Amino acid sequence: MEPTEIELFDFPWQAPLSPINYDVTAIAAGHKVANVEPDDMSVIERRLYEVDALSHEWRKAFFQDVPPYLAKYFAERYIRTYEKKGARAANSFLREKMHPAKERVLKVLQQYKQLPNTQKVALLSKEFEDGEDPFHPVFFTEYGNPEDIKSKQVSFDFEKDEKDRKPVKQRLLAELEQDELRDMAFRIAKIMEAYLQLTASRKHADREEDVDQAVVDAYEALAHFCTQTFGIKAPRKYQKQTHLSASSDIMRMISDSWWLGRLVKVRKIMREHLAIAMGQVSNNASPYASWDCVREHQEQQQRNYEAIKNMVLFDEETEEEHDLWDMVKKSVSNPAIRRHELMVRCRGCEDIGNELGLQGLFLTLTTPSKYHNSYKKGGFIDHWNGASPRDAQAYLNKKWQLIRAKLNRDEIRWFGVRVAEPHHDGTPHWHLLIWVRKEDISAVRDTFITYATEEDRGELHPEFEKEKQKPFRKGVYVGPLDYRPRCDFGYIDPTKGTATGYIAKYISKNIDGYAMDGDISDETGKPVKDMARNVSAWKSRWSIRQFQFFGGAPVTTYRELRRLANQNKKAFMEYIFMQERADLISMYELLHYQLIGAFKPARVMTNQELVEVIAQSYEARAKTEIPHVAAVLRSADEGRWHGYIMNQGGPFVKRKELLVTNVYQELPFASPYAEAIRKLEGIATPEQVIKTREKVWTIKRKGKETTEGEAVGFGSEATAFGGSAASRSSVNNCTDPFTGQVSTQLTRLLQPDRLKGSQNDQIVDEVAISALFKGSTLRLDDETELKIRPAEVDEHGKIRPARLVEVKREVDSDIWCRFEGWEKFEQQMEKLNQKPQEHSQPDLSFFQELEGDWPLA
Repeated sequence: MEPTEIELFDFPWQAPLSPINYDVTAIAAGHKVANVEPDDMSVIERRLYEVDALSHEWRKAFFQDVPPYLAKYFAERYIRTYEKKGARAANSFLREKMHPAKERVLKVLQQYKQLPNTQKVALLSKEFEDGEDPFHPVFFTEYGNPEDIKSKQVSFDFEKDEKDRKPVKQRLLAELEQDELRDMAFRIAKIMEAYLQLTASRKHADREEDVDQAVVDAYEALAHFCTQTFGIKAPRKYQKQTHLSASSDIMRMISDSWWLGRLVKVRKIMREHLAIAMGQVSNNASPYASWDCVREHQEQQQRNYEAIKNMVLFDEETEEEHDLWDMVKKSVSNPAIRRHELMVRCRGCEDIGNELGLQGLFLTLTTPSKYHNSYKKGGFIDHWNGASPRDAQAYLNKKWQLIRAKLNRDEIRWFGVRVAEPHHDGTPHWHLLIWVRKEDISAVRDTFITYATEEDRGELHPEFEKEKQKPFRKGVYVGPLDYRPRCDFGYIDPTKGTATGYIAKYISKNIDGYAMDGDISDETGKPVKDMARNVSAWKSRWSIRQFQFFGGAPVTTYRELRRLANQNKKAFMEYIFMQERADLISMYELLHYQLIGAFKPARVMTNQELVEVIAQSYEARAKTEIPHVAAVLRSADEGRWHGYIMNQGGPFVKRKELLVTNVYQELPFASPYAEAIRKLEGIATPEQVIKTREKVWTIKRKGKETTEGEAVGFGSEATAFGGSAASRSSVNNCTDPFTGQVSTQLTRLLQPDRLKGSQNDQIVDEVAISALFKGSTLRLDDETELKIRPAEVDEHGKIRPARLVEVKREVDSDIWCRFEGWEKFEQQMEKLNQKPQEHSQPDLSFFQELEGDWPLA
């Protein structure tokens, strides 16, 4: 047996010395280390390397997989800390601050991994697009054009392609700007169209029923591709599609306009979710919604306002014209009117409960602690599960469905109203005001608390506060259960206040903060009225329905009855104004039996006073022999929700038993996607149908009509040119007028001192023009780029010509993702708060946000 290496020497000092590390000895000797700069560093990594090269390898792990616009913030914080406090403090920042935030960010990004990104769309474009398509928005790489790809495949091997060539740089949807989203939407629409053609080529049908089934099958394949490949919820009008509904939904999925809407919405959702993960939606930062979200929402409201102000309603038959803004102010889009209607409905429900001898209950329902992101006093919640406010809303919906189902099985009847509002970190909770029979109160309480505390019951045990380090420890607990952190159950006491009074403040502070001047929010410690805009932005961003009534008749019918009564009153007043004084006196004397108390003699009254008294006595009536139908119309006209509901059949009436219902006119193939549109036309009683929409209004711009070519699109368009795209044929050697026009436009932009037609008018380099045609951008300076937006076909089949676009890029602000030091943020918030709270325009719901209109699969 040979001796081991350690046995070759009697003493350790006799062994040969290890090689000298010259880098270490050089540092000790005061010499500079000769570092070899690593390859393939990003811009951010290079900046960090220049600051501290020795920590590069160790530091890389912290910035790996972090989106660049978030990594930029951490890099700047690291550099500032390094310059002020040295390497030790800077590296501690990475471990203590960045690492926890990165874990939260990655937890959120994992939920959006299926969404389209630049690399995925580029690879699929190479696979599915047809290079001979003149409207194809080609992108330029060093590896050639899409037509260079030899064949199409049903599936694409991303890993193999990455080995063969360097892919396009991957950028997340949250990082893209509006013009980039438009380009991506166009490319995805072309990919979907190519996939549809590929799917349709496999189907052969001769009979009409086979053709219809083939359309449905093609829709199912395209919808599956949309969901699985891009993570976007496919449109589906019916659970069981017909060939017509399937055709409409297919048209959506191959429309770039539809995709643009989806991508814009998803981008906003993703950015807001990441802001929550970074702690920027909290009591110590921006309550309810991030600064970025509030700013974007207010900018959208301003754009809505300006658009409405520039439009009118026009009736082609009578040539009658009304300002659209005046009509909007009279609708429920006006927050004051919306608040009035909600209060009327709440008071009506209370009157119904009192009339039926029911007990009012005030309930509060919230989520387990794992759905919350941060504590009210500050600091992250360690066991946050990465849920968004939308996920928390889904949890509350699910729990309430279980509670309703249990009450229904126990034959417990109830009705009421629900208000959803956010906690300081954006997590929603519910306030419910319901009425039940007094003998059912105990059963309702037990059912409500049981289901509300069903999940994570361990954290509701009294010992939980002592063992926060084990929030979900399994075990058998003995003792009472404190349900109050999860739900609350209270009784409406008439001696202390009305039910409407209980719910009024929740309605007001979630709409416009009316009559709450000086009130401070318990949740945020800030003025309630100032926070109303944050709540509005939160609701819009997450598509959360804030107010919902349970039981009774539809509010749409109530509004139509009020419209009908108003139309009749208008005709009545026109008749009154045509009468002579003697006729007015006769009408006034006929009203004496309706007047209570002493009345003024007609001979001493002016004509104006007579008209006012007669107008006040007007009652809406309909030609009907059914007393309840007349009472329904009269109650709606007088704004009595209680009378409207009771005469319709009561709070528990079924839809098929309603006396007065809505009537809709169906317009076939009326939408841009060739689907039928249901338009409210009037109301129906058991005896007749009454039209409330006599006129057909068209929305148009003020002044002269704008042609399609004059329409303003996204981005900053420097100029427009051409009626079609340039020829892509390799044998076309003629000078293309399209190319010449691009050259001239470029020359005008780059060299404005040169005049067209002069001797000094030179054509811009053909290499630059060729690069532009292939999708590349031409940078003018750090903030300005030129690119060609390709020609496209809109949903009406019209060709939108290609455009030369000047792209202005603003320096990304990291204000919204700061952990501490909110100097700039607070300055901007102070500027916003200095604006008068009495807005010149209401918080318009111009584009309705629906819970079912959620874009994510």
